[in-house]
Amino acid sequence: MDAKIINIFLTEGMKTFAEMFKIKAEAKEPHILDIHAGHQWEISGLLGVTGDYKGVVSFRLHKTLARKMLLLSGVHCEEKEMEDTEIGLVSEFTNIIAGHAVSAVTDHSIDISPPFCVSGHNHVISWPRNIPVIGIPFVTPYGPFEVDVCFK
Repeated sequence: MDAKIINIFLTEGMKTFAEMFKIKAEAKEPHILDIHAGHQWEISGLLGVTGDYKGVVSFRLHKTLARKMLLLSGVHCEEKEMEDTEIGLVSEFTNIIAGHAVSAVTDHSIDISPPFCVSGHNHVISWPRNIPVIGIPFVTPYGPFEVDVCFK
């Protein structure tokens, strides 16, 4: 996988988080994800990538961070709608990170699919088996998140 692409997603993850929520996100060391291991995340925003690169992008986090993002976004909703609104926000944030990253790639043609979310403790994502998944962890004052990228 091209390190340039990983760096674009790393940069866009930090920049978009700061712009949308006024929260500083600090990147940690990227790593190869073990797709067979369990994980700590409660919500994953996903989208597909097509064109010169093909693959999947995921924005993964805990519900407490999703709640803080919702509160900082200024969106108001009733308590009974809170979880659905948080998931919608995660989906849209995933789309924004990927959209900014794709726009920053000027030497390749890349398109993205509409985002969707998977939630629940230790939910399963069917990652491609023959392509490494790179996890880019971030920390914030309100909890960690991770952007995972998998391209060929």
